[in-house]
Amino acid sequence: MRIIHRLFALAALVIAFAAPASAQTQCGYATSVSFPVDPNVFQIVQDFGAPSPRHQGRYHTGEDWYGGRDSYGTYVRAIANGRVTFSSPNGWGRDGGVIIIEHTFPDSSVAYSMYGHITNATGVIFPAPFTCVRAGDILAAVGDPRPAPHLHFEIRINQPDIPGAGYTWEDPVSDGFRRPSKFVANWQAWFLDSYRWRADIADEAGPIAPPVELSDHSLIALDAGRVLRISSDGRVLWRVILDTPAVGLVEQPSGVIIAYADGMMRLIDAEGNLGASWQTGLMLDSAPILAGDRLIFHTTDAGLAALDSGAHSVLWQIADAAPILRWSANGTALGLMTADNAMLTVSLDGQIVDRALLREPGSLAAAGDLLAYTRGGLWRVAADGTWALDFPDAPSGGRASAASIGPFAGSTGATSSAPTRCHAKRCCSLPCSSPRHARTRKKRSRTDACSYS
Repeated sequence: MRIIHRLFALAALVIAFAAPASAQTQCGYATSVSFPVDPNVFQIVQDFGAPSPRHQGRYHTGEDWYGGRDSYGTYVRAIANGRVTFSSPNGWGRDGGVIIIEHTFPDSSVAYSMYGHITNATGVIFPAPFTCVRAGDILAAVGDPRPAPHLHFEIRINQPDIPGAGYTWEDPVSDGFRRPSKFVANWQAWFLDSYRWRADIADEAGPIAPPVELSDHSLIALDAGRVLRISSDGRVLWRVILDTPAVGLVEQPSGVIIAYADGMMRLIDAEGNLGASWQTGLMLDSAPILAGDRLIFHTTDAGLAALDSGAHSVLWQIADAAPILRWSANGTALGLMTADNAMLTVSLDGQIVDRALLREPGSLAAAGDLLAYTRGGLWRVAADGTWALDFPDAPSGGRASAASIGPFAGSTGATSSAPTRCHAKRCCSLPCSSPRHARTRKKRSRTDACSYS
């Protein structure tokens, strides 16, 4: 009898431990991922891993998303299908509520999304623990913690039912936290029908420069002080550790040039063998931009430098250029969106032909002329820096905007390039309104900025 009781107790114990896995299965797998608030309205004001002076230098375990002083009460939504593992309007005391959701992905990996500084005071009812939620379900509303309304958003791979402090003395990644924006963006790409494979890299912030594609469709890429080659099916074929930091790669007929921050250039072949090296005399802080037959680099002294296609000779240098955020080139001119909210139009012989002040950076493309998609609309920018409205019905653009440029047939049946679709709610605009910009251009030099009222 005693043996029977023990067996019964053991069976009950097994069933009790198996129950959570069953509940997880009942909530299904994540089939899509999105941000918990609208990224066209909200922006990150404290990034993942940032040390906080208010918290003795501890590192931020998530991202703080701010949508303005009037964002209190904005709905916070579940990023994906999942199961609620923690839910409390007082999870962080006077700093608001906390909800944690467990998500199981198609590759069987599990991650937890955490939403902090949220409230039910606006009438939204928090979901109960162990209930299932669907992607996009309203969970709560943005609360009003110190110093202003914002959402604290985390992705973690452990601590499913502990709100946590939002900060840690250790490296957040080693503690099981992940960069939320990277996590969401990656899974959005992996859910696409066109997705085939991925190769995980060591640098948490992502690649520091675009990879070079070889003739067999394999890639040579920079990653956290290393150069590696990735096969066309996602396998890492080799890694080479670099002695000094590199900023970019340049494709060459004989292999790939590694561009180092100290201005040195060095060849590496498809098998990972390092070759000849030489010095340019520049201090570089950006990956190269290919514009015509020139390689354009941003330099540490806030300038631009152009090298020949083999990266041996410096062709020209320009001073007074903030770090580059986005760029496009069309064979006669180079367009640059810079960190100081300006767009520079640069001729390929090294002249800044126009410097326009923007409310915020926009998107760039090349379709004959340069196309600038900013807060004021979609504009065509000629090689001499002249701006002309190209698509009057385009919605307002800016930092979070993009435009798809493709061929379409006109009324005569001819094919031309023009915008056919705008992605996201915001797309593009000129620094100033068109009439005022036209009047101002006659009175100012080419390098003066036009300002907004």
